[in-house]
Amino acid sequence: MAPTCIHRPQRILFSNGRFGFRSTPFEQKLWFWSEQILKKQELKKRLREKAALIRGEISNEVAAEAAGAIAERFFRTWSPGRSKVIAVFWPIKSEINIRPLIEKLYQAGCSIALPEVVAPNKVLLFRKWTPRAKMTKGSYNTFVLTANAAVMEPDWILVPLLAFDSERFRLGYGGGYYDATLSQLAKQREIFTIGVAYDVQEFEAVPKESSDFQLDAVLTEKRVIGKEEKY
Repeated sequence: MAPTCIHRPQRILFSNGRFGFRSTPFEQKLWFWSEQILKKQELKKRLREKAALIRGEISNEVAAEAAGAIAERFFRTWSPGRSKVIAVFWPIKSEINIRPLIEKLYQAGCSIALPEVVAPNKVLLFRKWTPRAKMTKGSYNTFVLTANAAVMEPDWILVPLLAFDSERFRLGYGGGYYDATLSQLAKQREIFTIGVAYDVQEFEAVPKESSDFQLDAVLTEKRVIGKEEKY
């Protein structure tokens, strides 16, 4: 294989008497977009820090009230039906507590699935959950089901997040697992996606990229943003 030629930028003397390098139009565009990407990454980092701080300041009393309100509002808005497989998340750290909602969904006859990170840069795997299912610590300190739990394909997916906006875009933790998983599932079959969060986690605008997935709805303890029609 012939060696790749790397051309050095041309060093020239500018009119101000200083030396510099002349870049090609392609290099200028490349530098511009690289700078934009870095700016967006820095913006996301700062927004994640701010959102985590806001969520972490929620009192135990408010969190307990929100957990009940989330479950009640879900069933006032939607009726998923016993045939649906609903993927949920087991809350960690200061995430909104959806365990009361999970229990009500199970009691309503829905099949419940929990996500699992299989490997870096891979889509999530979903396994069947029941109240007696054995759970263990998984990647990123999440709780996952043991390997003998059946693998399922969800119809509805409840999605955790750090921040969201009125257009139903979310800011996650930066791994990209949910965006990749939801995009792939949406290409294969019809799914319904609901971000679940405290109302104070809404921001005016969440930085967006082409790979970011737009949710169908966002459910908070106070309201539903997006698709409110009952299914």
